[in-house]
Amino acid sequence: MYNSVSIIGPGLLGASIAMSVHEKKLAKEIHLWARNEEKRARCLKNHWCDYVHESLENAVKDSDFIVLCTPVDSIIPILKTIAPYLTPGTLVTDVGSVKESICFQAKTIPNNNHFHFIGSHPMAGSEKSGMEYASAKLLKQATCIITPTEHTEPLALEKVTQFWSALEMHPVHMAPESHDSLIAKISHLPHIVASILAASISDIPDAQFQYAGGGLKDTTRVAGGSPKLWQSILSQNSDQILKAIDQFEKTLETLKNSLASQDLNSLHKILNEGQLVRKTIEKFK
Repeated sequence: MYNSVSIIGPGLLGASIAMSVHEKKLAKEIHLWARNEEKRARCLKNHWCDYVHESLENAVKDSDFIVLCTPVDSIIPILKTIAPYLTPGTLVTDVGSVKESICFQAKTIPNNNHFHFIGSHPMAGSEKSGMEYASAKLLKQATCIITPTEHTEPLALEKVTQFWSALEMHPVHMAPESHDSLIAKISHLPHIVASILAASISDIPDAQFQYAGGGLKDTTRVAGGSPKLWQSILSQNSDQILKAIDQFEKTLETLKNSLASQDLNSLHKILNEGQLVRKTIEKFK
């Protein structure tokens, strides 16, 4: 599919993408860039990458397709750094879970037709982070949201869509602002709720968590994600997340008042609505 694919940031998603590109034989050469020396040394030991670079310039030079897999607050700075070194027509995408600000800023970078940037968000991941948890299976049958803008060239969009399809993902197209509104509700808010729930019971002695059932483990699972990574994500999508929190607070306040007044009908209504939404979610497993 490509002569050269460059993966910038071989963490959980970046390494999984590199593994899948290698497995599917989508590129003659797979180039990786990692910030620290230890990670570069670990990459060199793997069969799914051909070259590992310390320099961003060398990592992207002559590359046909570049995937930026770094935290969301570093995607635009890296794109600005590599832009002067890209050959005409290079395709660049990312894997960030925030899209509107990234896509908007990407349009302001001096381009001279050197690259086409199209945002992507593979809906695949784990509360675990790091290359050691990566797997090509992580991507298979997962959705990948692609966020073209009014300036996106149709051929470039087609190629980015084909790339994710070739990794056995299900690509869908969505406006960046629509993406951020949706993801605030179905991804960012759940992480916040899980983290707040876990933080609110931090006074329980560690040994007593042995009595916790599956409910607590299920509802707090995503709270195990990297605080530094999630701090960046939440701050980048704060406007949409605040709207989602407002709605959550209204529902929580209604439940709280129902308990205080022993309004069992109102309490049942909230629990029933929650059950119905859960059943809807389960349909898409």
